[in-house]
Amino acid sequence: MSLLTDLQANALEPEYRSSGSRRHNSPLVLGATLALLAALIVVALVGTTRSSDEANSERRDLLQRIGETQARVESQEEEVATLETEIRELGDSQVNDPVLTAALLALEPMVGTVPVTGPGIVIEVNDAVDQAGGEGVVFDSDLSRLVNGLRQAGAEAIAINGRRVTALTPIRTAGSAITVDYVSLSPPYRVEAIGNPNTMPGRFARTGAAAWWKYISDNYGIDFSIREARDELTLAADPGMTLRSAKK
Repeated sequence: MSLLTDLQANALEPEYRSSGSRRHNSPLVLGATLALLAALIVVALVGTTRSSDEANSERRDLLQRIGETQARVESQEEEVATLETEIRELGDSQVNDPVLTAALLALEPMVGTVPVTGPGIVIEVNDAVDQAGGEGVVFDSDLSRLVNGLRQAGAEAIAINGRRVTALTPIRTAGSAITVDYVSLSPPYRVEAIGNPNTMPGRFARTGAAAWWKYISDNYGIDFSIREARDELTLAADPGMTLRSAKK
C-alpha cells in the first residue's frame, strides 16, 4: 500500500508541481498580468477617443463645405436670374412689332421660359411596395411615356416634382435615381399638367401611355393615380431655357 500511495502522491513531475506552485503563488506574475491588461485597456480607450475626435472633425469640415457650396449655388442662381431679366429686357427692347411681341408672349408659356399658372390635373406614381429583382420600380422611360401621353392629351405645361419639363428637358437615369433636367428626384413622383381638367383625363386614357401605365400597375404593383387639381397649379420656368446664341 505504501508503494501505491507514493505513486498517487507523486503522479506529477516534480518540476511541473514546483512550476505550477510558483505560478499560483507568485504575486509578481499576477501584477505583471494586471498591468498588461490595464495598458491594453488604456490603449483601446485612447484609440477610440482619437477615432471619435477625427470623425467629428471630418463631419464638421464636411458640413462646412456643404454650407459653403449651398451658399455659392444660391448666389449663382441669383446672378443667373438677374442676367435672365436683363436678357429679357434687351430682347423686348429690340422687338418693335406689336404682332411679333404678342406672338412671343403667347409662345413663352409653352416653351417654358416663364412661370405659368392655371387649372389642370395631378398624377402621382410610386414604386411598388414589394419589389423583386428590380421589378416594380418606376424607370425614366416610364416617366417619359407619361409626359408624352399628357402632351397628346392637351397639356400646356408639365412639371415633375416641381421641375418644369419642356422639349429640351432630359429625363434620364443616373445610378439609382431618375434625373429631370440633371436634378435627381426620388419617388413618389408628382406629375402636374396644366390644361383643361375636364378633357385631359379622357384624352389621356386613349393614349398608348395610359395603356402602358395600366399594364405596369396591374402586373408589377406600381402605384398610379390621376385626379383634377383642387386649386390652380403654378409651375416654375425651366431654368435650362437660357439664351444659347444671339445675332445682331
